[in-house]
Amino acid sequence: MKFVSVNPVRTGYNAIADEWIGIKPGTDGLFAAALNSISEDDLYKHVEVLADDVYEGRAAGSRGGHAAGQYIIDLLKQHDLTPAGEQGDYAQPFSDDCRNLLAKLPGDDPVMENEWIVVGAHYDHVGYGKQSNSYGPYGQIHNGADDNASGASVMLELIEAFAKSGLKTRRSILFAFWDAEERGLVGSKHWIAQPTVPIDNVKLDITIDMVGRLRDERLQVLGTRSGYGMRRLFSNADDDSMLLDFSWELSANSDHWPFLEHGVPIALMHTGLHSDYHRPSDDVEKINRAGMRKVSRYLFTALVQVANAEQLPKFRSAVRRENERMRRELEQPKPLASLAAWPADLERPRFGATWRADEAEPGSVFLTRVVTGSPADNAGLKVGDRINAFDGQPFADSDALFDAMRAQLDAGTQQLSLLIERNGHVRNVVVPLAPPTPPAPPQRQVTKAADRDATGAPLGN
Repeated sequence: MKFVSVNPVRTGYNAIADEWIGIKPGTDGLFAAALNSISEDDLYKHVEVLADDVYEGRAAGSRGGHAAGQYIIDLLKQHDLTPAGEQGDYAQPFSDDCRNLLAKLPGDDPVMENEWIVVGAHYDHVGYGKQSNSYGPYGQIHNGADDNASGASVMLELIEAFAKSGLKTRRSILFAFWDAEERGLVGSKHWIAQPTVPIDNVKLDITIDMVGRLRDERLQVLGTRSGYGMRRLFSNADDDSMLLDFSWELSANSDHWPFLEHGVPIALMHTGLHSDYHRPSDDVEKINRAGMRKVSRYLFTALVQVANAEQLPKFRSAVRRENERMRRELEQPKPLASLAAWPADLERPRFGATWRADEAEPGSVFLTRVVTGSPADNAGLKVGDRINAFDGQPFADSDALFDAMRAQLDAGTQQLSLLIERNGHVRNVVVPLAPPTPPAPPQRQVTKAADRDATGAPLGN
């Protein structure tokens, strides 16, 4: 696996309200109980077991790999999850004595129960390590605490949260513990070729890979551009201290890839590479216990959201051609501007921000400039913030937002109400407006351009 590092800005937004995390009416108590059951100690215990020397690095098809798999199976049975492997079992065997481990949580909506969310994490590692799969030293047990005992442990904790609380979702969920990921995604590729639930009914894949080393409170959420509007579905973090980095980088480095190749929208969770990657030193003592709990709580919230959503995003094939360079080009800010230096012959901005549309996120725009000293600036808006709703209502596109905001400004409204997302955290922002000042001629005509502002002032380039 090879992941690309970027450096977004941390936010301190408050957690979103229940209605934004997809809680079904009457189940808020069950959701809270499930979320609160996620335990730092339990997560650490699972990693401690799976990354113990006794499993000899959990190589696919090995005795250690089978023993680790049995630990997972015993917990699936304990939590009374329905087997989803072959012949009524949890296991789906394939080549070289490997086996995927599969369990399902049926949905309770008579229409949506036939739609599936796949949540997957590989449980194998590289055994004693060799030149082809280790950075050395070779011949020593590679316990793979972060890669990927951490992801498998988060899966087990999510399963326990559902089991203990009795919480159900509208769609069905398939929990997949993949084998032989380290050999080239063999287990997930095998499942795509021989699925144990109808592959055409799989609407979304969530892959959890290396989530045990949360640093700077930053979780990478890769792949949200694989479905139209997916960023908003994954922007409902329960813990507002954790930053969500919606990276554009994607490659064939984990079990999300076979789903992407099959045209299924994906989201990949990852806390970043480190110097212990594929070395014997990737041990349990280096796991961030509190960080794993934060990741697990976020994932549980996101999973409930997507499993209950009225509609899920359609696949967006352009994701295969995108990268971080293209992201920087799209999100390039406009030149700085300040009311203190505003030209006297131009109308002063009544809102004070410009925005740009993002083809992957219909019904949303992101800010490309916030004029210093303007109402938008005074309300705390920043370049990069995304507007997802205006005056409590969704909007179709940038033009619709422009028209709706301009109508309110022309009507003399005293404030604007925006639903803002910043780095995965959502809040309602009220923008108080300054009293309008009479325009001074000459006026330039405002056009509907790529970057928009409903102030009546020219936007510049």
